[in-house]
Amino acid sequence: PEHLRSPTWVLNYQKGNSFECATLLASLLLGQSYNAFVVSGYASREQVLCDMTRRTCPYLPEPERTPPSADKPRIDRYRLKAPPDFRSRFLLELEDRERAKTEAELQRQEEERQRMIAEFERPKPDKYFGHRIHAWVVILPEDKGIRNREITEPIFAEPSSGTSYNPTDEETNLLYLGVESIWNDQNYWVNMQPREKGCAEINWDLSKVELWEHLLPGEPRIARKDTDETEEDVGVKQDKHLDMPASYVNEIRIYSSDFERRYPRGGKTILYKKAKVELYAPYVRADGLTQRVTVYEDYEYTTPVQSYEKYSNRGDCLTESRKDFVADTVTDFFEKGRPDHCKAHRYSASNGDLINGERTIDFYDSAQFDGLSRIEIGPLYLTQHYVDREDLLYYRHAEFSVDQDNTVTDGGVRSRRISKIIEKYHRNEKILACKDVAIREFTMIENEICIKFHYDRDRSTRATRTFIKPSMADRGDRLVFDPTMTHGYNPDPTAPPEKNLDLFYALDKHLKDEDHSVLHIRDAEADIVAFLRRRADENLNPQFTISLFDGNRTAETAAELDTKAIRQPSKREVVQEINELGPYLARIGNPAYISKTEAYLLRDDCLSDFKQMSIDKANRILRMIEKQAAELERMQALLTQTVDLSKAEEEQMLAKINEISFNMHVLETYLNRHRDVVPQRYRILVDRLRQNPHLQVLQKY
Repeated sequence: PEHLRSPTWVLNYQKGNSFECATLLASLLLGQSYNAFVVSGYASREQVLCDMTRRTCPYLPEPERTPPSADKPRIDRYRLKAPPDFRSRFLLELEDRERAKTEAELQRQEEERQRMIAEFERPKPDKYFGHRIHAWVVILPEDKGIRNREITEPIFAEPSSGTSYNPTDEETNLLYLGVESIWNDQNYWVNMQPREKGCAEINWDLSKVELWEHLLPGEPRIARKDTDETEEDVGVKQDKHLDMPASYVNEIRIYSSDFERRYPRGGKTILYKKAKVELYAPYVRADGLTQRVTVYEDYEYTTPVQSYEKYSNRGDCLTESRKDFVADTVTDFFEKGRPDHCKAHRYSASNGDLINGERTIDFYDSAQFDGLSRIEIGPLYLTQHYVDREDLLYYRHAEFSVDQDNTVTDGGVRSRRISKIIEKYHRNEKILACKDVAIREFTMIENEICIKFHYDRDRSTRATRTFIKPSMADRGDRLVFDPTMTHGYNPDPTAPPEKNLDLFYALDKHLKDEDHSVLHIRDAEADIVAFLRRRADENLNPQFTISLFDGNRTAETAAELDTKAIRQPSKREVVQEINELGPYLARIGNPAYISKTEAYLLRDDCLSDFKQMSIDKANRILRMIEKQAAELERMQALLTQTVDLSKAEEEQMLAKINEISFNMHVLETYLNRHRDVVPQRYRILVDRLRQNPHLQVLQKY
């Protein structure tokens, strides 16, 4: 170019040609102690014009790789021999020939298709090929430099895209065709090597004059190969041949706000082969979008197939959203920090706000005390998956039946009647297999409770038990049991028959568990409705989180928070009225009036459930502490007993030990707080029950 503008001009106006951008990039790299040079040479048309439409998009996520199965093939010592094959070998050979011919034809068609695609994607001939002048940056290794361990071989850096290339790669040789000269703040070197072979065969040893002719007499002290030890001041005076004018460039300053903006006007769009990439700086978009990669079916970018979006600084902890336009599905991913502990949400884009639509919600199970890890919802089913539960429940599935005349309930959700509930449990080694429930089904239409127990060792069948549920009239204050309404099977012929009293207690327990399961299903539906409403509000009015270390927005955010505190009360001031007896009243049909006996029973059940829940919670925390303590002891023993540990492995084990110790401290603090808070909460519950209008009958004498 006839004129070369300064790097500060390029920073201020956010534009420049390849030489100006390369000068700016080289200046920044030199300031970070990299051995950087501006390269003047020749490049392809696509590289000069920054045309990425023939390149594969590098922003696409890597496909998930399934690990190979670790199960070894089972070798049976007494395996039966295969029966003799009486098929005709001639017919089998004919079938193999036909199969090979079909496979060869399919392979030929695939090769022809790939050849046509490659022919279509091949760039058109360029009449100026090899004559397009371009500038980029090369970073050379430096023996005595600070970055000698980081930079071990020459690297090309394209200023327009920030992409780095290896000069010896074949793809790089198609983009960069030759080098005329290079320069930096020390000297100017002219390439004396033939450029017929491109950049792959270039020798980057600048100390060899026959390869690189330098313009200014003398060489930089760093590039010299001599070992003469002379004083720096004397060497400078000996090498001084002319006085250079002072630099006309101001000091390069990049403010934090400009550095955070990243792109001119905060956004950038790049077109790749069948893909479009949109990049945005943080806080530029109202929805927090920082990257969107849209994959298209055609080369004209008219038919989208998939979309990958990344978000940052979202108040709802949304980090990524993947959309499949063909399957009409959306998958949102969240980081830890949400009050509902949601990890991923997969749903249909057409009915994303309806509870009866197909959707899957994954949770961070370690953050939930009930161990819920996944919920799968459909028009006529709801499935819950659990992990690490005390009762060993890991699966609950509910099937619904919908009436045509059902009215629309709150939230636009049609009420669905539960027709069946299926629960599955892990094996409990502490009790007998014939007493350990494996699968339990509550059928509302058949009015039965079907139980399948776990398989015992060396048994090909398992015990079963079926109860016919009594009518509601027989389930009043005292359950009426009829031995003819149950039947079972035990694979052990020597086992004694079960007593009617044990069957009575089992039926009573299963009936209560059925009521609890129904309440769990209804609570799950209510939680899903609340989750969908919350997600709709979060998508409509997205909020941002601002770090305390963000100097560009901290003062501004503090002023906004003060204004909000003055305008509206905090959430703690808004107390929602909760009826503690709601679940207990629902069991008896939500009557408007209850007797004194029923009031006593409701109050005692509520208080006993609170006590049991508090005890279970404390025991749960204690078991977690014991588990962490055992893990800590195992890690410490492994660290002391293992001798041939590398430094990285030792640091990794120490970090794991510190993490376990921190988790134990947090759990112990949580347990102490739980012990201190439970008595206070119990007194509050007693006072609220005393003021409950349904229990006012107990205050009358």
